[in-house]
Amino acid sequence: MTGGSAGHGPAVAAHVGERAITVAEVDTREAALRAGPLAALLPRPWSAEGRNLRRWLVQMLVAEALIEGEAALRGLTAPTVGPAGRLTLPAALRTGGVAAAVLAATPLAGVVRQAVTMEVRVPEEEIRAYYDRNGDLFPGEPYERARGPIAEELTEVAADRVFALWLERRHADLVRLRPGFEHPADPGHADATHRH
Repeated sequence: MTGGSAGHGPAVAAHVGERAITVAEVDTREAALRAGPLAALLPRPWSAEGRNLRRWLVQMLVAEALIEGEAALRGLTAPTVGPAGRLTLPAALRTGGVAAAVLAATPLAGVVRQAVTMEVRVPEEEIRAYYDRNGDLFPGEPYERARGPIAEELTEVAADRVFALWLERRHADLVRLRPGFEHPADPGHADATHRH
């Protein structure tokens, strides 16, 4: 899985618009993981699982490039202090692995998420319906007091969905993966064992 490029120059794993994600970038990211505290948990290099790890790293590099490109278009910058988001199982299940991982790993992703989801609003009927369906969560609590936290939670969930769909659309519009660097779940490569 060495990728390649037409003509001369560095081997390329993917293109995000005009930006090339090089195999060297994938190698660097993989080396950092293999030198990190979770190295013992990683699959052996060049095994099927190891090749799928590299495919996953390409997905992350591509998502980061999409975020950087959108931030540049909108004139957004990453916060100068503070960590990226926290990766939780509910967030990963809501947004999907790549979107959740990029939000957790890249502070700029949170800034872009906020920009692309600023118009997200949850209708009052949905907030009330949630309260009515989940009375066991609010025993004796009047709707007026429960409404704020419910609206906040439902808005976060809706924003996660909007961000994940935005990232998927940008990926479809701008990303071209080279052979050998397909999504790990793509059934078109020999190492595909994961299915969606």
